Amino acid sequence: MNDRLPRLISGALVGLSGFALWEIIQIKGVALIQQPSLASVAGACCLIGVLLGIVGVLAPHRLWENALRQWRNVYTHFSHSVHPADHWSGSLLLSFSMIVYFVLMTNLIPLQPSPRNNDQGAFLAQAQAVQESGGPAKLTRQLFTGTYQEANQHPLYVALLSYFPDFESGKRISAIFGLGALLLFSIGIAQYYGNLTGGLTGFFISINAAYCQLTGRVVCEGLLLFFLAGLWLIVLRLPDLKNARLPYLHLMGMGLLLGLAWLTKGTALLVMLGLVVWICSYAVNWRQLCSRFVRKSASVVNEVKGKQANATRVPLKTIFGGLALVIVSFTLVASPLLVRNTRMYGSPTFNANSYLMFQDEFSEPHALAKQGTLKEAAQAYLKTHSVSDIVKREVKGLLWQTFIFLRSLGPLPFEEGRLFFGVLAVPFLVIGLIAETHPARRLYLIWMVLFWLAFAWYLPIAAGERFLMPLLLPTLAFISLGIVRVGQLLAQRRNV
Repeated sequence: MNDRLPRLISGALVGLSGFALWEIIQIKGVALIQQPSLASVAGACCLIGVLLGIVGVLAPHRLWENALRQWRNVYTHFSHSVHPADHWSGSLLLSFSMIVYFVLMTNLIPLQPSPRNNDQGAFLAQAQAVQESGGPAKLTRQLFTGTYQEANQHPLYVALLSYFPDFESGKRISAIFGLGALLLFSIGIAQYYGNLTGGLTGFFISINAAYCQLTGRVVCEGLLLFFLAGLWLIVLRLPDLKNARLPYLHLMGMGLLLGLAWLTKGTALLVMLGLVVWICSYAVNWRQLCSRFVRKSASVVNEVKGKQANATRVPLKTIFGGLALVIVSFTLVASPLLVRNTRMYGSPTFNANSYLMFQDEFSEPHALAKQGTLKEAAQAYLKTHSVSDIVKREVKGLLWQTFIFLRSLGPLPFEEGRLFFGVLAVPFLVIGLIAETHPARRLYLIWMVLFWLAFAWYLPIAAGERFLMPLLLPTLAFISLGIVRVGQLLAQRRNV
């Protein structure tokens, strides 16, 4: 086997771990040793990462060959198809998760921060303005005529909130959307993977701190997650595009839900981009691409050639047809906002916050938009920042995104201690990704890359778990699948 890729990964681990360790030392200094804390543990992990990376770079080929052979055996064990895990405890756990979520939200909703100088206040103020101007019907007409000026909060959640534009009602509306997303997603996962995986997924969602906190506030994440839950379930059930007929209803449903998600929050454009890249990836013969990392012995070459013969590419005609169905259905649903943006701002996907991507600190986005186009803002940023500044900003952001992502996987009532649960969940996430052989795994990884890169760059402006929320539901589903798969293998070995 070729060891170039693992050596490159080891080198990247050295660089990232070393940079993270340097950042921690700069922030904490000697307090890392004098006052042991979570930062001290993180620093120790970074030091271990540096040492492991150096060992990986310098390890002899024989060691890597044995390690890769063992990895291939592990991969084969976990990726071997098994029957869905159906057990009465899964149904019980799924029912229990609804009760847990209801009880937690009953206690969390009164504790939410006041809507002053934050996103909650902005949504409530905009919803109140929509109600006073004539309600959602008038809002729709204003969008098509290009007279609705708000370019930050997208209109769908605002329109729904305008029926009850007060703080207490808004929190309950968001919690209802959160409960709906939990039920839709966990029941769908139960039908696809078995009720044990679905029950675990529902339970993990119901106790997830980031999920409960955000779906109990007057923000649009609960509604967004409801649409993205439906989108992921359609993706899982998407028939093979190599078939003679396009799955029209599935592709149109994906476009429809993407349109609703984008009417809810601008982040859905990243989801849309990832989906487009995913559909286009069907044109690539992935087994032929991956075979370049395999040592060319006669037996392996014959095996790889046999697999490549069965891994034909999807015709470009089919890919373009699928993209057209998704984009057309998306455009029809999102047309009010697309028309407004084009008429008022000259760009169908305009969002005032996009200007913040080219700032070093937060500024009023609407004021930035008045100073010039987004292209001019990007050119001005590139003229005033060196390549090293750009690389440092992205790398530092990626390190913080790792911390934020791991922490977002943790349960209530923990705060920073949630990071510990996230670290424990990572091995099961990897196993779940191995066990899932459907192309949905590729879509998830594409979304991970896009969201991490985008919001790592956005870190100097704002950082938080809400930016990665679109990844939370499939992540918890893969973690649950990994736990169930490990349990199935252990049960099989016990019965042998």
